[in-house]
Amino acid sequence: MFILLMVSIILLFYFISTRKYGYWKRRKVPHVKPTILVGNYGDIIFQKKNFAEGVQGICKQLPNEKYIGAFYSTEPVFIPLDPDIIKLIVAKDFYYFNGRELSEHSHKEPAALNIFSTYGDNWRVLRQNMTLLFSSRKMRNMFYLIEKCSHVFEAMLDRETSVSNELETRLVTARYTIECIGACVFGVDANTMTGEMQDNPFSKIAALTSPTKYAAFIRGVRNVWPSIFYGLGLQLMSKQMDFFKNLITSVMNQRQNKPSGRNDFLDLILSWKLKQTIDGDSITYIKTGGRHRVSLKADDDLLVAQCFVFFNAGFETSATILSYTLYELAKNKEIQNRVLAEVDAYMEQYENRLCYECVNEFPYLWAAVDEVQRLYPVLGVIFRETMENYTLPDGLVIEKGMRVHIPVYYLHHNPMYFPDPEEFRPERFLGEEKQKVNPYTYLPFGEGPRTCMGKLFC
Repeated sequence: MFILLMVSIILLFYFISTRKYGYWKRRKVPHVKPTILVGNYGDIIFQKKNFAEGVQGICKQLPNEKYIGAFYSTEPVFIPLDPDIIKLIVAKDFYYFNGRELSEHSHKEPAALNIFSTYGDNWRVLRQNMTLLFSSRKMRNMFYLIEKCSHVFEAMLDRETSVSNELETRLVTARYTIECIGACVFGVDANTMTGEMQDNPFSKIAALTSPTKYAAFIRGVRNVWPSIFYGLGLQLMSKQMDFFKNLITSVMNQRQNKPSGRNDFLDLILSWKLKQTIDGDSITYIKTGGRHRVSLKADDDLLVAQCFVFFNAGFETSATILSYTLYELAKNKEIQNRVLAEVDAYMEQYENRLCYECVNEFPYLWAAVDEVQRLYPVLGVIFRETMENYTLPDGLVIEKGMRVHIPVYYLHHNPMYFPDPEEFRPERFLGEEKQKVNPYTYLPFGEGPRTCMGKLFC
């Protein structure tokens, strides 16, 4: 009886799967033949490749198409390859693609209330209010804190290199970026560069957010079978949320539950908490042009979720960019020497003083950083969801709820857009050559209304 039941379940699942796998064929969309159960994402599901490289592998099978269809397990995915179509999705017709994947499940755990994961009016109101934190004036006011952290970082490097001439750059850059986030965003000393790491609470919470095979597996289960994941009462970031809830409570008590005048992120959170609402324009403004004001309830879950994403995205992104920059400079001595010469010339001119207004006087250094982000984009795939039926110029209808995977890593490593793509060559992003980069083929921070707010901070 048990065997008969199992066979029946397998046959039923096989029937449902194969019926779903006809989705792109019925619409005459170019696609790669899927494998039962895993679709085209088997290498990702079984962790043979990271997500960016897995999607790149799918794209390489149909490189001459403007867009292709794929299957994430049994769910259809739309993958745009043409920069003009990508522009429609992330910028021109952004309203139709303003959500990220699994928007209908985003209310099922507090961490998903953050601006990175939410959509619609919630995203629009949060974005309007948070953008003010990253103005040039705010960045200028924060600069002294970052400079202070850099001196502590220099001292830490001196200590570490006196013990060993080998350093794990990912670890040391993470300690630096956590310190910067603590000072600039939360108004606290994280002490990640001066104390013992194993007992540091910020280091512990950073370790929880760092990618591991287990974390990737759990996230994959959520992405493929969200109903089962949440039906079992599972959540992705419960420990991290508890940490930031306690951190906010502590800082708020220090500030006597009112803004401190620092005008930092915690002051913004405090102002929302006191007001109990966050006000802004409805996202329908993007589509209709008519302004309609909406309010969000500023409860603890919403506020803590923003703190979580600011910490996680801030330290992880910056640390990754820094570590890969150091790695590539170490491998390429001539480029390293040119960067050092540029920095030395600046320091000599300004008497070893670094100021916010002058950081753009390092064109070759910034070109090297841009090239690092081409080779190792933090967002190797940009995830979107179709919020309303959308018709492409050729007549194809992308249905509401469709997952959209924009293959950033594939674009950055495509020789059509970047000749000799595996070569580290900062000159791609200097002068006239930089002007030749095709729009919407270089997307390290995304593009359009949902472009990363913190790219100035990074």
